[in-house]
Amino acid sequence: MSVKLARTRQFPVSPSILYSVLTSRAYYDARFAMSGVTDYGYEEQQMPDGALLIRLTRQMDVKSGKVPAFARRFIGRSAALVSEFIWQPGDAPPFQASFRFSMGNVPVTVAGGMTLSADDAGHAQQRLEADITSSVPLLGRKLTQLVADQVDKGLASDSRATLRYLAEQGMLPA
Repeated sequence: MSVKLARTRQFPVSPSILYSVLTSRAYYDARFAMSGVTDYGYEEQQMPDGALLIRLTRQMDVKSGKVPAFARRFIGRSAALVSEFIWQPGDAPPFQASFRFSMGNVPVTVAGGMTLSADDAGHAQQRLEADITSSVPLLGRKLTQLVADQVDKGLASDSRATLRYLAEQGMLPA
């Protein structure tokens, strides 16, 4: 069972600026603060090949009213959300990262890639492609679609928060 998700978003800054934001702890501190999240983990590690690993962790309380009955047994009342981004070494666009998200014991994997490149105006274009898979027979398709919908909402929210962060930091053109 697999659902593919592809999204392209534009940001009115250069790809290099967007890359520096997406690879900074200050951005994630601000991003979580915008959502009212105070308890999270941030880990940054330079890999031997020059890649940069950023791992974010946070405990999520799951509101049962927002989770369909068929999915409740997989999710439980709380789960650790782990997000990992591995940015490939590079000094100029396109910047590329692979990512993976997992949530507790939920039998769904979200993995994919992100590319930051320049559009015709020199502004950042963020291309995300994700593959959401589940190994659960019968309910796997429903479960992957449920997760895909949440990932899509999360990506839209992240995009809005990134634009807000850029504005608050005075990085957007006047």
